[in-house]
Amino acid sequence: MRISAQMKMADLVHINFELLSVLQRLMIPFGFKDKSVSTVCNENNVDVDFFLALTQWFLNRDEFPQQELMNYPPEWLIGYLQHTHKCYINYQIPRLEKEIEQLDQLLNAPDHSAQVMIHFFKEYISEFSEHIEEEERVAFPYILGVEKVVSNKITYKEFVEEYKDYSIGKYLENHTDLEEKIFDLQNILLKYVPPPTNNCHFTNLLIEIYRLGKDLKDHTLLEENVLIPKVKEMEITLAKLAGKQ
Repeated sequence: MRISAQMKMADLVHINFELLSVLQRLMIPFGFKDKSVSTVCNENNVDVDFFLALTQWFLNRDEFPQQELMNYPPEWLIGYLQHTHKCYINYQIPRLEKEIEQLDQLLNAPDHSAQVMIHFFKEYISEFSEHIEEEERVAFPYILGVEKVVSNKITYKEFVEEYKDYSIGKYLENHTDLEEKIFDLQNILLKYVPPPTNNCHFTNLLIEIYRLGKDLKDHTLLEENVLIPKVKEMEITLAKLAGKQ
């Protein structure tokens, strides 16, 4: 289905509850009563077309709006990704870590598998945190800096003093495949951990890990198919500016 700015925001969420995460990551608070999508977006300083592009993708996964999303300022997508990071670090990862550390109590008999799982997940958390820290500390500020030069908000000289040894290519060299490792975690739980005493608890843990894996795929898709191609386009303009210096 196609959605419009005239639809009620509450009706839109009823169509697909996954849109709750889009609202949260765009800092749109709940309690919008019977207001339209357009009204809610305007009240929260969110571009309605940008919102519709993201939500349409959630409703129709076969139509990824790559070109449309690339037309918007990178800072909008970076803001969305940064709030996604906060959700991972402050909520999803700590919650999963706590549940996995209780894995011993869920098993029918003491087993080495639980300790292997805990060790694997802690290593994953460490790598995951380093990935997010690198994006927040270097990659995102670099992208915003490139955008400022291209839009004449700062000079090329100001930019190059801070980022002369960095490029989006260097970021890609260390862009780890986090969702693939979450898939490994799913496989370990499904194939090698003995049957748990509390099947509901164990099943919920699996569901939460699957949800995180799905969300990470979306996150990576936005980075690799929208943000990074956009930055590469801007770097071409940046190279032309460098040639004029």
